[in-house]
Amino acid sequence: MVHKDTRSETTHTPTETLESLHADPEGQGDQQHAAKHQDTDLFREPFSVRRVRKSQGNKLTAMLQVRNERGRYLEEVLDDLSEFVDEIVIVDDASTDGTPDLCRAYPKVVRLEVLEKPLFAEEWRLRNALWQAAAGTSPDWLLSVDADELYSTEAKKAIRALINQDHADWIAFRFYDMWGGRTHYREDELWGLHRRHTASLVRYMPGYPYFYPQQNHHVPRLPLPCTVLPGISTELKVQHLGWAGSLEDRVRKYLRYKRIDPHGEWGSLEHYESILDPEPRLIPWKEEQ
Repeated sequence: MVHKDTRSETTHTPTETLESLHADPEGQGDQQHAAKHQDTDLFREPFSVRRVRKSQGNKLTAMLQVRNERGRYLEEVLDDLSEFVDEIVIVDDASTDGTPDLCRAYPKVVRLEVLEKPLFAEEWRLRNALWQAAAGTSPDWLLSVDADELYSTEAKKAIRALINQDHADWIAFRFYDMWGGRTHYREDELWGLHRRHTASLVRYMPGYPYFYPQQNHHVPRLPLPCTVLPGISTELKVQHLGWAGSLEDRVRKYLRYKRIDPHGEWGSLEHYESILDPEPRLIPWKEEQ
């Protein structure tokens, strides 16, 4: 069910650092001594990273960016999250349908920021605003969730064991694009999100250099520097309901993608066109492994 994909860390041990800083075989005096003390700044971050890796008592915070989600899946997603996370942070991208009022009704929503002007066309800025809002709540772990995603029962049961450890800093799951309902997901040469692992859960480490690529569309859900940290890939499942609605709903999304990215700068034009495929290949959904 769970397999590790642990990457090497470029850190120094305290013994190595202290020996290199205090050795002065050439006796070059104060200038070399000052330079060596300046070098200590290079080694402080690995030590602080070690200190935030806790094997128990970690706080799990979900973070969502939302826009005009009332009447879709957001209420179900917030109900679901409230069962297994400790806190929820939301950035509302200038909704006009009362979405913020729905979010305020949930006690676990500890921070809700409502933007006056939408950033949907500059997705990297929206992702960054959400990350900063969530980081301001002193989280231990952050779960990046879209407003149309539901974690399987098995994933929810496993998540505490996944975060209460001190060796891995991100967790990846398998996401399934449900299509035209919740009984089938799409699988073909252009639709295979579930065939790879997607990291959506990350340990938050104060002082680590987090940033997102400056893309207007298809921005990764976690900051790029997370990829160099050690992590765990699992076979636990997540349902993506973004394509589970009606044909009209899918056509609206198709038109929105073509408007934001008409030349395929951020994504694949072939993939956009496949949204309108009248007979996609669908596979029956099974929640259990």
